Amino acid sequence: MPARVFEQGNVMNSASQGNRSQPKLPRIAIASGLITAFITAGAVSWSTPDGNLVVTLVPALAVGTAVFGLVLWCSRRGESE
Repeated sequence: MPARVFEQGNVMNSASQGNRSQPKLPRIAIASGLITAFITAGAVSWSTPDGNLVVTLVPALAVGTAVFGLVLWCSRRGESE
């Protein structure tokens, strides 16, 4: 019976170690995406007369996500070289 518990412990340890080895998102990509989304939301809100939430958030999310993806791609490309 103790051997079985030992085997389960090894499985749990190897699974938790596998999670640690996965690459994490660079903070610069997250920060640049959020900052870009915030600036875009402010610019769209200022430029539209009605200030509709959908009109403001859709471009902000689209541009913020695009910048996040671009910075993430550039940082991962730079790490591989």
